[in-house]
Amino acid sequence: MLKKAIVKVLPGVKKVELPTYTKDITGSIEPWDERDILFARTDLFYHFGTDSPEYKAYYKAHPEYLKYDTHVNNIPGLGKTGGVDIPMFESQFETIEKIASESFVDGETAPKKIVIPPARASKKVKALARLIGADMVGIGPMRGEWVYSHVGRSFGNRKGFQRWGTRVNLSNHNSAIALGFRMDYNLIQTAPDFPVLLATARGYAIGAWVSIQLAQYIRGLGYSARAHHLYNYRILAVPVAVDCGLGELSRAGFLITRELGPGLRLAAVTTDMPLTHDQPVDIGVQSFCESCKACADNCPSGAIPAGSKFESNGIRKWKLDEQKCYRYWHKAGTDCTLCMTTCPWTKSVNWFHKCMSLLATVKGPHQSLMAKADKLFYRKFKRTPRPDFIDPPER
Repeated sequence: MLKKAIVKVLPGVKKVELPTYTKDITGSIEPWDERDILFARTDLFYHFGTDSPEYKAYYKAHPEYLKYDTHVNNIPGLGKTGGVDIPMFESQFETIEKIASESFVDGETAPKKIVIPPARASKKVKALARLIGADMVGIGPMRGEWVYSHVGRSFGNRKGFQRWGTRVNLSNHNSAIALGFRMDYNLIQTAPDFPVLLATARGYAIGAWVSIQLAQYIRGLGYSARAHHLYNYRILAVPVAVDCGLGELSRAGFLITRELGPGLRLAAVTTDMPLTHDQPVDIGVQSFCESCKACADNCPSGAIPAGSKFESNGIRKWKLDEQKCYRYWHKAGTDCTLCMTTCPWTKSVNWFHKCMSLLATVKGPHQSLMAKADKLFYRKFKRTPRPDFIDPPER
């Protein structure tokens, strides 16, 4: 294992040669099959149906998931507490679905390549991404470990989508452009109530529009480029964002960034265009999360581990129990976000928080004291009421 070296020091951010997760790699990391993720298994239930060949084939191969999936998929899902305002949430997600087909995320490249020096091309790509809506953008290597092995979400093999089970091939894409989108702070303070779904949908909706436009721009320059957003990822967005220098992997399994904490949503573009890569960062998250267990303490489902890292697929990490988490989503009718909201890194952007987040990036015993001080200063999380444009929940 190569030793991680500090290359450049910025206020609160250390640029490093290798992502901080590399010191925890213990063996081979196998690519994930998208068919195995919870959302893909839910799609099997809703879009294929229990009598479909795909549904029967999957659960014949994975009988261990059948009981849980059957139970959860028969519980009323997200948005159920929205009442008359449910269309606010549904309209955003339905629009994202409409721009998720292959004709939007991918396409033909211009016949003639426009040659731009990689450093200049990277500057242009980042500037355009920010101009059209990205709050954060970084460029890094597209590692094969983070590419799904097979397509798992095809909306019942709907026209315009790659068929369920298709092998994914992004071998010609050697760069990834990670895009981060801030979630509305006031909305997520209502967690785990209905308004957090609007914050989530907004982040994903902007991410979808920005990623498909950015990919289209790169294809216009004559290079292959593919957008990856909510309903058509072909990559694991979090480790890709880590490799691109946006932040680090946290105890809750989310990305934590210096600027936004874990309060953001991700999209990406992969491409073969020659680009310069940003260096990964060390913002002190690994040692901070060792001391702070706010996300685990506030998780209503017990899905976030409160103990030490453990090995999973060739790497030691804190691994979310996604089945406990997803079951609670169905119970609450929202995607919860309590872990994001109660994280000390996710606070209103003011001078005090900026100073504290800067200090938190410096490793040392003070990080443990800061985690305790956060609990004393902010006290037990108490959700805020729904904003006045959203009606109270139906009784």
